[in-house]
Amino acid sequence: MSCIARTGLMTLLAAAAILSGCSASSGDAKEESDTLRATIGPEGGELTGAVGSKLEGVHVVIPAGALSAATDLQVKLADVGTPLPATAVACGPTVEILPAGLKLAVPASVTLPFDQTKVENSQRFEDEVKVWVLEGDHWGQQLQTDSQESRVTINLDALSDVAAGVNPPKDVDVVKFHLVPNPKFAKCLAQYPDDPSRQPTADVVIVRGDQRDSLRLNAKYIKPKLAFDMFTVEHSSLGADGKPDPSFTNFGLAWYQSDLQAHDDGYAHVDIRTILLDQIFGFDPAATLPPTGTFHVGFWFNDPNDAAPCGFDVTKPTPFNGDHLAGPLAMISVPDATTNLGPLCTKPDTSVTPARCSP
Repeated sequence: MSCIARTGLMTLLAAAAILSGCSASSGDAKEESDTLRATIGPEGGELTGAVGSKLEGVHVVIPAGALSAATDLQVKLADVGTPLPATAVACGPTVEILPAGLKLAVPASVTLPFDQTKVENSQRFEDEVKVWVLEGDHWGQQLQTDSQESRVTINLDALSDVAAGVNPPKDVDVVKFHLVPNPKFAKCLAQYPDDPSRQPTADVVIVRGDQRDSLRLNAKYIKPKLAFDMFTVEHSSLGADGKPDPSFTNFGLAWYQSDLQAHDDGYAHVDIRTILLDQIFGFDPAATLPPTGTFHVGFWFNDPNDAAPCGFDVTKPTPFNGDHLAGPLAMISVPDATTNLGPLCTKPDTSVTPARCSP
């Protein structure tokens, strides 16, 4: 066979190996629709699910020194009769790594795919996704070593069944509320200003955490391309009924929390992780400002010109963006009718007047 022919044949074989979607640095590797197979020795190797296959997103790396001899390994979708614990919600496939129970001298790295929507519906974030490992007739929990969008990675010191999932928060740790448009500038905010059935809305969900809380804000029917700046503030300009509060003078202490952008479809979304519920406060001894809570959430037009058609004076910008040249308030939370405190306070102390928040 000529050199050219041999080269062409090798090129075809290399292309076939790439299309197989499964790699191993030693031995033979094969893939079926729901099974990966490879023979891996002491030098290590890996198995990777192909794009479009049932194992897409699965990646098992056996490091050098993990195995003492060449070993036939399999990765496949598992049919497990043992359900995850009642406190867990599966957010991806259960995967079986064989031979089950095989101990590794050096832990393997296992990456599993998960459904981002299921994680969000469970009021969790991707860095809170965990992996359960089947240990005999029960599941043990393995904390992630890394995560990215729709992928979670753990270290595994013995081969077993694995499944990605989350622990949803308890109902008592979930706080939900909505923001109300600033009536004066609502038409400049709205994607459909003349349609009463599609007025701007913004829903906020906060999950209490051990060290920090999680906030997820989803807004819709917002004029596309508008940019905003989100703050937590001491006072709302609206009353409990959502109408302008005639006694309002200023927003008080304000903390810059995040930027917010409306997309082409009129939706806007932001996630933040920080101290929020009950204990969000600031103080300034130099200004004789005592510890002061900021229990309201709102966002402001980033560009004053976006609110000019509704009567905003662009020569008098507000300080509510990074350049301190923002527009007016767009949407904000409203106070509780009884305590007059914002929704970030879940532990009001009504033994005093006015009511205060108990951390």
